[in-house]
Amino acid sequence: KIDFIGDDDFTKIETFKRTPKADWEIKLNGKEKIRVETQSGFTGTNDIKQHKVLEARRVFREKQIHSLALHFDLYNGQVAFLKLDEIRENDMNWITRQQMEGQTVFNIDQNHFVWKITEPPIKYKEIDFN
Repeated sequence: KIDFIGDDDFTKIETFKRTPKADWEIKLNGKEKIRVETQSGFTGTNDIKQHKVLEARRVFREKQIHSLALHFDLYNGQVAFLKLDEIRENDMNWITRQQMEGQTVFNIDQNHFVWKITEPPIKYKEIDFN
């Protein structure tokens, strides 16, 4: 079961919001839930905003629900999967990018890109998050 839980309206670009809340909540095996943040990069620069990581940590702390970022790099056709709630402050090199509305972000390491858009989708359990 997939529920839309986000604040973004994907049907109208003018109403699209940049909030920390994930886009989807998926119920796995009838009980376990996971939240999914869907985003893309267009120029080969692939960043995750800090407020997304902080929100994912809060949701896991309060509800024990993991948050996964599904990041499409439209420049090279690859997809990265990251468990947002497991990212720690000391693990990332946070920077402020003016082109990202002056927000604090980190660049996604190439090792997180594990699927090409031109290939059949991989299964969640096949993703190595280490």
